[in-house]
Amino acid sequence: MDWIIELENVSKRFGSLVVLDEMNVRFERGKTTVVLGESGTGKSVLLKTIIGLIGPDRGHVRFEGTEIGSLKGHELEAMRTRFGFLFQGGALFDSMTAGENVAFPLRQHTDKRDREIAEIVANKLKLVGLAGIEGKTPSQLSGGQKKRVALARAIAMEPQVILYDEPTTGLDPIRSDVINELIIRLQQRLGVTSVVVTHDMTSALKVADRMLMLYKGKFIFDGTPEELRQSREERVRRFVAGEAPKEDLEAIGIQ
Repeated sequence: MDWIIELENVSKRFGSLVVLDEMNVRFERGKTTVVLGESGTGKSVLLKTIIGLIGPDRGHVRFEGTEIGSLKGHELEAMRTRFGFLFQGGALFDSMTAGENVAFPLRQHTDKRDREIAEIVANKLKLVGLAGIEGKTPSQLSGGQKKRVALARAIAMEPQVILYDEPTTGLDPIRSDVINELIIRLQQRLGVTSVVVTHDMTSALKVADRMLMLYKGKFIFDGTPEELRQSREERVRRFVAGEAPKEDLEAIGIQ
């Protein structure tokens, strides 16, 4: 099997809180892996560890066999251009137009001419269904449109991997499904590897080739969407069904 990202015995803690606990996982090239888990379980930390924004306390993180922790300066910067990152809130620059936001990584990391950048921006916005909105500011866009502009920016450098941090958060079911369809389309058209962190079960089941569930720093499930549906592991079953744990119900006086 062709692995593009590997985490070997990776641990990360913040103070006394263990977020990643001797984690071992590989991500297959060209596939979409969804990482599920309750809020605060370390899903976003996992993404930031993959891209080298957070260093592990122990263990190894490799991209195409290269140890990310061994890269410095320009080498690390070059590696990161092979990743696209869709932040939870989109993280658009309010002072820039939609077109300028998408063009930003191209201006930062390439020496392309203005005309070529404009063509790429137009192409990426068209790919996410927002052709012709280059001149609009984020304040003129809906929440779903902002997410799609942020996604266009994430693919501007034609990355090999796209990391999605809660891509449907704050969106209604219809706009969420637009994002789901785009995740699928980008995988099919561009052949990208996708890692999607979410607690949105509808989104997860639609886009995933493989599903992982993170609990207390370890993966307690690794399988297909159908295997997740059929899992009898209590913590997995409750998460899929949206059922509160017994101890939480007892804490609020419900027996």
